[in-house]
Amino acid sequence: MNLQDLRDELATHATSVDQHANDLLPGVKDKIRGTRRRRTFTALGVVAVLAAIAAGLVPTLRSTPPPPADPPQDFTRDGLTVPGMVGSDRLLKAWIGDRNQRNLSFSWTPATDSITIHANCSGDDGILGVRFKINGWYVGDAGCGAEPEAWSMDFGVLLRPDSPFWLSSPVGKPAKVTAELIDLRTRRPAGTNARIWFGIYSTNANPTANGVPTRMVPADADAYTKDGVVYRSKIGGDILAGAKVADPGRTEVRFSFTATGNRLILRDFCTANSGSDTTLPYSVSMRVGPGEPFLSTCGAYSTDAGTGSSITIKSPVPAGQRVDVVAQIVPSQKNGPAVPPDARLGMGIYFEGDQQMVDGVSLPEQTEVSGYVYKLADLKTAPGPAGHVSIDTPADKPYVIAYGGSTIGTGHFEAGLSVGKSETGRNVASADGLGVGWDPHGAGPADRATMTISGDKPTKGTLILAIYVPV
Repeated sequence: MNLQDLRDELATHATSVDQHANDLLPGVKDKIRGTRRRRTFTALGVVAVLAAIAAGLVPTLRSTPPPPADPPQDFTRDGLTVPGMVGSDRLLKAWIGDRNQRNLSFSWTPATDSITIHANCSGDDGILGVRFKINGWYVGDAGCGAEPEAWSMDFGVLLRPDSPFWLSSPVGKPAKVTAELIDLRTRRPAGTNARIWFGIYSTNANPTANGVPTRMVPADADAYTKDGVVYRSKIGGDILAGAKVADPGRTEVRFSFTATGNRLILRDFCTANSGSDTTLPYSVSMRVGPGEPFLSTCGAYSTDAGTGSSITIKSPVPAGQRVDVVAQIVPSQKNGPAVPPDARLGMGIYFEGDQQMVDGVSLPEQTEVSGYVYKLADLKTAPGPAGHVSIDTPADKPYVIAYGGSTIGTGHFEAGLSVGKSETGRNVASADGLGVGWDPHGAGPADRATMTISGDKPTKGTLILAIYVPV
């Protein structure tokens, strides 16, 4: 089965597969609908990651000696090869398991915090992948594909220096790694006549995808920082109102701020679900001022916590009044399990920056994508029944396309985005409308971007297409 077959089959079964922040397929862009906004990811996958040099391997595991300084050599055993180089990623360590060995467990000590794992596996049944955990932290799945596709850069697995994983498993400290062959549909151990082989690679700490610039933004002088978790004072056009990070193991934070009248962006940071790859047993309850609390799935994707998932709400009180905030880790279901003793919780609230409203849909005047700030430069709209809208893209500079719209009717609608002849994004409408999706691009020649609605025929509303360029 090649990678396209894998992707097609996974799409067919998508409704029955539990999703996790570290999804198998790279290049999936988060959709932003209504007031729910999530961090924009580039085409890099965020699925599974391991680190550096291993020690104390299990007896059946075959390992390479330390790699030569330059260049890294391929490692081959029984006709299987772990490449010395995958794009610009350099092999640090390689393993090829024995036949019918469906799981591995070993100790290793990371030497760097910018690491990728490239892996492959084989077996007779199921849609197979390798599930990795480190110190009980689920770091993701590496899918199995036909050579050489499994070793391609966009099918790799990345752990950047800003991963919350490093808070509990720092560089230089031994850690336990488990690798298990599973059926990606059922999430259960699988595979007869199975075999696993993979490599741990050093990788660029600021990778790019399709030429899109990416960086980790350092904490500014006015940022809130505690125990390695950062809430920067400004993200895009949004200004920090207040933040608090609890001590490890504490499940509640409290703080206050003074309202300005602007809408509020709630950004939680929570690691309690880090051990789970299927059901997510914990949520974060966020009470902001009077009224009922808001619930968010517990998750932590970066120690730059202001760039994580978010909920946008109206200001609960008029400008000038005090707002009290309480955030707690809570079970997602009644009588759920106790919170892990090493769980970390943070909460940050931002005042929303200036917005441009189009038929009830908010477009920020400034936004941050992959560590860089972009400003709204061009905006095109069309009536929903038109079914499409187009806009020119700029030449010789990176840019971001915002695409979507308001409620365009009753039924099933999908917004497909293409630049030139290539489809680059797809957004599925919810009951609240198309919302806004984000699609970043690297510098290149000028082109024409078009959003086209498929599914049922729109009967109302507005289609939106906007271009953002670097500030």
